Amino acid sequence: MKSIWEIPFVVVDVETTGGNPINERIIDIGCVTALGGEIISTYSSLVNPHQFIPPFISKMTGISNEMVFNASEAEEVFNELQNYFRQDNAVFVAHNAQFDWSFVLNTFLRCNLEPPELKRLCTLKLSRRLLRKNLKKNVGSLANHFNIIVNGRHRALGDALATARILIELLEIAVREHNIVHIDELLKFQNKKIYNYKTPLNVYKRLETQLQQLPDTPGIYYFLDKYKNILYIGKAKSLKERVNSYFNNEPYTSRKISEMLKLSHFLVWEETGTELMALIKESAKIKELKPPYNTLDKREKSFPFIKLTMGDKLPRIELSFEVENDSSEYFGPFSSSIFVNEILESINKRFKLIKCDNPFAPNIDYKTCFYYQIQRCGAPCSDITSEEEYIEEVNKVRYFLGGFSDGIVKQLENKMLDYSDKLDFEKASLLKNQIAELKKLFQKKNLFPVSVNNNNIIILHKTDYSDKFDCLFIKYGKLVNQIILNNFNIQEDYVRSLINSVYFNSQNGNLTLNKQEANELRIINSWVYRNQSDCELIYINGDPPDTVFSLFKEKFEVLSSLPKKEPEI
Repeated sequence: MKSIWEIPFVVVDVETTGGNPINERIIDIGCVTALGGEIISTYSSLVNPHQFIPPFISKMTGISNEMVFNASEAEEVFNELQNYFRQDNAVFVAHNAQFDWSFVLNTFLRCNLEPPELKRLCTLKLSRRLLRKNLKKNVGSLANHFNIIVNGRHRALGDALATARILIELLEIAVREHNIVHIDELLKFQNKKIYNYKTPLNVYKRLETQLQQLPDTPGIYYFLDKYKNILYIGKAKSLKERVNSYFNNEPYTSRKISEMLKLSHFLVWEETGTELMALIKESAKIKELKPPYNTLDKREKSFPFIKLTMGDKLPRIELSFEVENDSSEYFGPFSSSIFVNEILESINKRFKLIKCDNPFAPNIDYKTCFYYQIQRCGAPCSDITSEEEYIEEVNKVRYFLGGFSDGIVKQLENKMLDYSDKLDFEKASLLKNQIAELKKLFQKKNLFPVSVNNNNIIILHKTDYSDKFDCLFIKYGKLVNQIILNNFNIQEDYVRSLINSVYFNSQNGNLTLNKQEANELRIINSWVYRNQSDCELIYINGDPPDTVFSLFKEKFEVLSSLPKKEPEI
């Protein structure tokens, strides 16, 4: 049986001229593929319905009759969509899936195209079985519940993206609270009878004293049985709020959580200072201790990297799932190998690096290969391109990957603007998603490549609702140290000593990343990207320790001047 993390979920939303799939037509369709807990591709298109759009539909969606007059025909759109629906083991997903599937199915038939045979998953049904009863289950309410920003509500792509992110949250709850691991289990679960559970009063009484002592700070918490064996590990932005939520009067649907709480006799917690450290420590502790009621992070996921084999005389570029201390330069980690292959294809079209697998030495007698004939390689093997010229081409690739002025981010931004100018907003939206993925990795303002090799960074973050700073010291992409500083005390001697020991001690760290460290790096990249307005990054790039500390002090003062955040009401 396939794991739910190995399945491509094709999340669809349609906007239509009405509610009858026989008589009414699709006017807008959005399609998002989610795989391994990540969004890996998007597609959207307006569709010419060849019938009038009622005023109330236009008012709700913002789609007018004029907008669809020159839109793509259904046959053209659904020919393109076949690539999404015919992925191996794909599952069709929608919020109220019966509605969207009925329109998709009838459009395939109307276009004389063979409908795909897909298993179907409904996020509306799933949310009713996973979330508390009094929470509204429409897309807007669920997005608000999971802190998901919806861009383009009641447009197909905006709602499909929101539904895909809601799906990812629901999958994690299904694994964590219901032990659902395989896709067949999930498909059956969506139709199961709903049971509601409440935490018994005697469990609350056992833990009452500890519950009252919980701090209103970020951290991780542990539920223990009567023998003090760890049953469950969780994270929280507020330990007090999260843990007490298990004991309010509102029923929940997880039998697994109900069983875990009945077995709980002790509650312990660890304050982490910041939400980021809670995310990192929870992931690490679950993998280390493997508590019986945690399932989510027991899975080991391999993240892909782009590898430049800088140890070779003539470096190549390739996909790698390992980061080794082998003189190569690594970029990543990325969310999926599909995206990596798209980047490699872009590089192979733009730059003339060798494609051959076998080692060789340049020789004028070598016959040039097919790649040279189609201008995809400079043929250094035949000495047409000198070694110096080839290394210059490799350096262009490094800067391209770094996402700078003529790099991949800039190239994609230019293409996105070009599509927008041509009013091709669907393709522009797809590029926007790819740019966001890259910006999580390439957040530098300096002009040198952001590889794992150069990922020597100090991250300063002003924490929420306090006068404290979270300081993360990262070397070769690994979190080496973390300290909390008070707004008014920079602890100069301590910070100087940390800078020296982390970045100027040759014995501290080496360039290898295991699966847990790669996962940790992705957590940090994503978190910094989401919180960039409250972060300052200091890159260690050959500057002496005093210069690094001066930059640290300067950035510290910049963040100190920011107004204190107030909780949102």
